[in-house]
Amino acid sequence: MLQCLRNRLITPFLTLQQLDLNNNELVEIPLEITFLKKLQSINLAFNEIEDFPPVLAQLTQLSNLNLSENYLSGLSFDIVNLQKLKTLNLGWNEFEEFPLEVLGLGKLENLYLNENKLDKLPKEIAELPCLSYLNLRWNEFEAFPLELAYIPNLKKLKLSENWINVLPPEIEHMEKIEQLYLSKTNLHDIPAELAELQNLRVLDLSANQLDFFPEEILDLANLERLNLANNHIKNLPDISDLSSLQSLELYNNFIKELPQGIGHLKQLKKLSLNENELTYLPASISELNNLEYLSLEQNQLQTIPVELSRLRNLKQINLAGNFFSKQQKEQIKALFTHVPQVNFSNQVDLNTT
Repeated sequence: MLQCLRNRLITPFLTLQQLDLNNNELVEIPLEITFLKKLQSINLAFNEIEDFPPVLAQLTQLSNLNLSENYLSGLSFDIVNLQKLKTLNLGWNEFEEFPLEVLGLGKLENLYLNENKLDKLPKEIAELPCLSYLNLRWNEFEAFPLELAYIPNLKKLKLSENWINVLPPEIEHMEKIEQLYLSKTNLHDIPAELAELQNLRVLDLSANQLDFFPEEILDLANLERLNLANNHIKNLPDISDLSSLQSLELYNNFIKELPQGIGHLKQLKKLSLNENELTYLPASISELNNLEYLSLEQNQLQTIPVELSRLRNLKQINLAGNFFSKQQKEQIKALFTHVPQVNFSNQVDLNTT
């Protein structure tokens, strides 16, 4: 296709709507691309583009523009000609400042600026009326940008791998947020205002410095996925009110026991508890009728409640790195004959007879 553009053999492609030119070592874009008047999506990722190609501004039907994995440090004002643009991917570039030209894209819904060098946002970002997804992962923010709290229709935010340290009370204004990713942000505490985010369905607080389960989470009745893995949590409160949970990841903490109320999480499909300090399991886990995946690797278990055989939808259970005797392993296998994957690899045997 690229050769056709360069040789002006473009007539067969005049009605083309999608064009993928990723990983072509492009430094600039052939002028002939402007003949593709119906183009709606173009992928220019993994090239060597240093300046915004002005020819792109003539593709006024574009709704999806991917310029990730290039060497861009700024944009041209010409980009405002792309008034139908809904998705703009500028991830993995060299931006040190937020490109203000983006503010002129009134229909923009999805903006990727991950893996750049940003440390602040303009207050005018709140004037993007349609912006619903913003990816700022792995930049250089040293505090939570307060401007994020006032983007009117923001539903999904990725801010992981920024050293923000503290969540401000202003997050209570993020009323429409549904997915919030804050992994590896050096959080030690969670503000009470988190409980105001009643539309939240996905919350990722993994790989932080939390040494307790934030009880504000217990008020998030619509939460479906919760990730608190790789923290320092020792105790769990009664989590039975999180009745919408489908995935709960608590691996690599210091949890010694599970609350009996865990059996009330009737929608739960995935439960990851590996690399904790569990010595026993409550029989109430057997009430998780929709559970499909259960990981208990690297704990201190010596027995499994026989009631767990009631988990008829279970597809995989991981038990490696515990302290079951050979006899106990055989008994456990007998409990889970209906489970396709029962993993005992790397087991520590207490009894070799």
